[in-house]
Amino acid sequence: MKLRKFITPIGAVFAALLIVSAGAHAQLETDKVNGITIKRGYPLPQDVETLTSNLLLSRGVELYLWALPINQSYAGRDALIEASGGDMLDVTYFGGYSGHDVKLSTFNNETVYAAVHMELYDGPVVYEQPAMDDKGYLFGSIIDVWQVALTDLGIPEVTPDQGKGGKYLILPPDYSGEVPEGYLPIQSNSFQVRLGLRSVMLGEGTIDDAIARVKRVRVYPLSDPQRKQNYFDLLKKSVGGEVDKGVGAFRLMHDYISKEPIQEKDKYPIGMLRSLGIEKGQPFPTDRKTLELLQQAADIGWMTAKYNMTQSWPPSVLEGWKALGLAETWDPDFTTDDYIQVDERAAYFGLAIWPPRNMGSSTYYAITFSDTEDRPLEPGKTYKLHLPPNVPATSFWSVILYDAETASMIENPHKKYAISSLNKNLQQNEDGSVDVFFGPEAPEGHENNWIPTTKNDFFVGFRIYGPDLERLGKAWTAERPVRLPSE
Repeated sequence: MKLRKFITPIGAVFAALLIVSAGAHAQLETDKVNGITIKRGYPLPQDVETLTSNLLLSRGVELYLWALPINQSYAGRDALIEASGGDMLDVTYFGGYSGHDVKLSTFNNETVYAAVHMELYDGPVVYEQPAMDDKGYLFGSIIDVWQVALTDLGIPEVTPDQGKGGKYLILPPDYSGEVPEGYLPIQSNSFQVRLGLRSVMLGEGTIDDAIARVKRVRVYPLSDPQRKQNYFDLLKKSVGGEVDKGVGAFRLMHDYISKEPIQEKDKYPIGMLRSLGIEKGQPFPTDRKTLELLQQAADIGWMTAKYNMTQSWPPSVLEGWKALGLAETWDPDFTTDDYIQVDERAAYFGLAIWPPRNMGSSTYYAITFSDTEDRPLEPGKTYKLHLPPNVPATSFWSVILYDAETASMIENPHKKYAISSLNKNLQQNEDGSVDVFFGPEAPEGHENNWIPTTKNDFFVGFRIYGPDLERLGKAWTAERPVRLPSE
């Protein structure tokens, strides 16, 4: 389908009305904005094409930002299934600590990750969550195609199984069948569902324990409990996962509206999709003019998204930092009583995946794109991040650098991405504080606490696992990185 469904009424109606009165219009011109004559009455005939193009392009940019959650959702699904050679319901995992060859957004290199992708077209699917023990637990969430968390997993205080493990029954939209006894029902708004997990180590738990815990996961159709469970270790594989930054982003929107029930809140943007020639039951547009427009919208949309990612966050309790989300204001659907948080939602899904249903109960995430003087972080500069003694982390803390373009771990020849309290060679100051350095070269004597940067723009992530919320941001805080003088 071409753009004619939208262009025809504008082109025909405006042209018919405007040509008749072109002479009168010329006398009423008052001003121009971006080449468009601003005047009383109808637009000038020669401005109609520009007005239409501007409208469609602006709609395309807004739609690109609106669809970032499903863009990330599909990107993760396709990357993991392609790298594994597996299929729906298979468990993909990283049997160790991954690096920059994994392009999934804001992964870290101190966690064993696992994921499962499922479709509910043929009925409910069962997920068996292992119980927590003294060596660790599986922490994560079950999310729909929009990455709205349906439930958290692993944290006793907020999960249906209370840390004891259990059988979760994930129900398709409008499911009216019975829920068998002994299952924990989770209702999904979409047929496509994702499961994102982190195998958290406790006490004497080892990485082998973390991997073994992942291999206790089982996922199968309710109708086929004997289905063989496949596990694919992707640790030594290159894995994609970057959001689509071209026409493909709009193909994903077409796939979504073709396969999923439409929620009330999404009918307006889906109406805008129709003006771009993208609608349910119709093939995706193939004409050159439409494809060029969609590519332009994606180009501008992605650049807008990257700028928005540096701005649209709630303030952190740490001075000058931004919070990935705050427990007291977090909503997994980015909806308040009065409005949808369009900018915050686009910022989050520009650089993150697998959000929780409850924010801040087990991990505190802070990010910064600037130094203590509000200057953007620059690849060619050297920085010091000072962490005062006794970081309020009952488990551990981590400082990690992410590439601004991919939101994955910053690529460098040293394959060194983070400094954390788990590092055996971590250098501490006499008072127990820690200085973390990042820049092109390691400051002399601080090599163990240095993260290399390259020519790529980057941002800093600071994770606190098991945060002591009574001290965080109160008795204990940390400023943003300080730019060190150039020699």
